[in-house]
Amino acid sequence: MELLDLPDDMLSEISEKLDLRGVSNFRKVHPRLRQLKPITNNFLEISIIKEDNSISVNFESDFERQGILYKKTEDGCLVNQKTFVGQDFLEIALQDFAINIRYQKGKLTEFVVEDDDNNEVAEKVSNILKSRVKPLATKNFVLRVPNSNEVSNFLPYLDATSLRDICLNCNERDIPLRFEEFEHLEQWKNAEHFYCAVYLGDSGVLARLHHLDTVDVHVHNLYMKDLLPLRDVILNDASKFSIFTVNYTNFAEEEEFKNLVKTEKDKWPTVCFTRREKVETTEPSPQKFQAVSLQQDLL
Repeated sequence: MELLDLPDDMLSEISEKLDLRGVSNFRKVHPRLRQLKPITNNFLEISIIKEDNSISVNFESDFERQGILYKKTEDGCLVNQKTFVGQDFLEIALQDFAINIRYQKGKLTEFVVEDDDNNEVAEKVSNILKSRVKPLATKNFVLRVPNSNEVSNFLPYLDATSLRDICLNCNERDIPLRFEEFEHLEQWKNAEHFYCAVYLGDSGVLARLHHLDTVDVHVHNLYMKDLLPLRDVILNDASKFSIFTVNYTNFAEEEEFKNLVKTEKDKWPTVCFTRREKVETTEPSPQKFQAVSLQQDLL
């Protein structure tokens, strides 16, 4: 008797006993197997981490953590130490991810996509999410790629009623974030927490962040004209922000601003302005920065 001679109920029972990689391979065998009663995944965290010659895809639930490591070799790739001659490690990894994410029914607490080399993985993962019948439900979305503007290719395919935290941590710190590409989306409007390691330009960008609860961003130049609207928001509602952190490199009007708000110290407990100063070093390494908090002085 051949595999396809078995009834659907038995085939479904077989597939339910396989691990994630086994399920992926099982569903690829024949179109009929892809039409079986879906296996319901209820992962809590999913991370896709691409390095130079490997990619790891990790699935975590209440009871276990399953990680699949795909590594490039001279004649193909290794998948959890199993050799596949003539196969591309990235292609296999993303095919497996596409199958496993297809059956995700619950809401993730965190979804992470990381690739320090280029945006290839981010582009392919966002296309997989686009192909889903429903947006992926996740509370926290973490994106670590060279160009943080890839975020606009993900947000439309994340569930707007679930997404609360957006974290962008990218190597290219000076590529301006194009808010106009995603700030009209409900996913952004409903978000509560935003962390971004990219320098967003000057402080004019802060006006785009007033709807959030927690903010941690970087700008090159702070201007008092941009802080006055933020000041008005806080004075109108002292509980507006849990924490609003602005990391900056220049603030020419610092003394003037300190004099303006010095009588309002108790109204600004959740706002922190931090100067980033370059530290002189003779080591041939990337520039280092020293954080100097001005919260006590400013407020």
